[in-house]
Amino acid sequence: MVKNLLRILLICWSIVSMECHAQDSIAYDAFFQDQALRIELFLFGTGSDLKVVPGKIVQEPIWPGPRNQLVFPFPYGKNAIRVYDLDSDRLIYSFGFDTLYSEYATTEPASQGKWKAFPISVRFPKPKSRFRIEFLSRRKDNHWETIWSESMKPSDKNIRREGVDLGDTVFELQKTGDPNDRLDLVFLAEGYTDSEKEKFHADAQRMTQYMFEHEPFRRHRGKFNVSAVFRPSSESGVDEPDQRRYRNTALGASFNTLEIDRYLLTDQGHTLREYAAQVPYDSVVVLVNSKRYGGGAICLDYCVSTVDDPKSEAVFLHEFAHSIAYLADEYIGSVTYNDIYPEGVEPVEPNITRELDPAKIKWKDALTTGVPLPTPKDFGAATQETASIVGAFEGGGYLKTGMYRPEKSCAMGSGLDPFRFCIVCEKAIEQMIEYYAPSTDK
Repeated sequence: MVKNLLRILLICWSIVSMECHAQDSIAYDAFFQDQALRIELFLFGTGSDLKVVPGKIVQEPIWPGPRNQLVFPFPYGKNAIRVYDLDSDRLIYSFGFDTLYSEYATTEPASQGKWKAFPISVRFPKPKSRFRIEFLSRRKDNHWETIWSESMKPSDKNIRREGVDLGDTVFELQKTGDPNDRLDLVFLAEGYTDSEKEKFHADAQRMTQYMFEHEPFRRHRGKFNVSAVFRPSSESGVDEPDQRRYRNTALGASFNTLEIDRYLLTDQGHTLREYAAQVPYDSVVVLVNSKRYGGGAICLDYCVSTVDDPKSEAVFLHEFAHSIAYLADEYIGSVTYNDIYPEGVEPVEPNITRELDPAKIKWKDALTTGVPLPTPKDFGAATQETASIVGAFEGGGYLKTGMYRPEKSCAMGSGLDPFRFCIVCEKAIEQMIEYYAPSTDK
């Protein structure tokens, strides 16, 4: 009987494995054209209600994203899109991401029922046949809920097919290969006037150089294409509501996002993607012409950093790590979020955990031999090896207790000077680089 049970389990495991393999082995050319579709959506929400209203649909001339892993292989995102082939009802594309709404939903005004609107854009390779797109939201228990779906044909007359060139200036900072098998990064100018075009070019070059001076970006430099797009703003600088300073700029970026003084984002999600679409891109960085300390990121969507604060380079790379690899903040701090990491629910971010079982913790393969969990702050101090110890140090995700990070210091927390990602964050970034730019030697 035990043999039969084992045989049944092996058969079931084989079926599941074959299904997963079949899902992962979707042939791009069988389902998709070389173009991309970008759908503009409006999210209207409170802390408990979310409605999605579609806007225009735009065809882009190229799909620069992954072609080998069309179903998103990571558990990341508080929102997601899924695209199904209607003839076979097969999932042919998915991607997870955050939105500014998903952060707003955890704030006090949202919990009190105050509605707010957020324009976002989602992009995916253009299907060859009729398809259905779904927009999903992750509940607090980590289960997905479909909020909106719509079926359409790729020949639909309402898909706009005009050119994407808006006349902005494009700088090519690094080109190592075809956009289809590279991680394509684009910098966008915000708060630079027409006379400051060369300053933006120099700022983008400086940030690029800083990124490639640090691991794991340094050893993967050959997998990146980097460009910069300049659009002049009417005024120099950026909105600073706490100082009652306002500027007319290309993207309307502003400090005091979600009432956090240093938090700098834009709420013009449609304009952001239209601006970026003038070049092939996978990840967007907005450089803000300001001397003030600040920045922000919407994970797996875009990030923002000022350029002229003494710590601007470090802030840029910290925020870029959020946006490209879904890394959580590892510091303890005062934010306006409420219950962003619900008690008893394991966060999906790769670098924070509530788990203290060494056999189950996310980074179990990287744990230092004999390290206690939780790990005392001074563990290893006698041998002066605390910087390289991987354990579970308490404090992370803005929480002082009950949340743990892999190392005592990391660039996602307090490790901005000198700038250094911990081993777990490095691995997470590398995995995302591999997603966009798979190694050819495998």
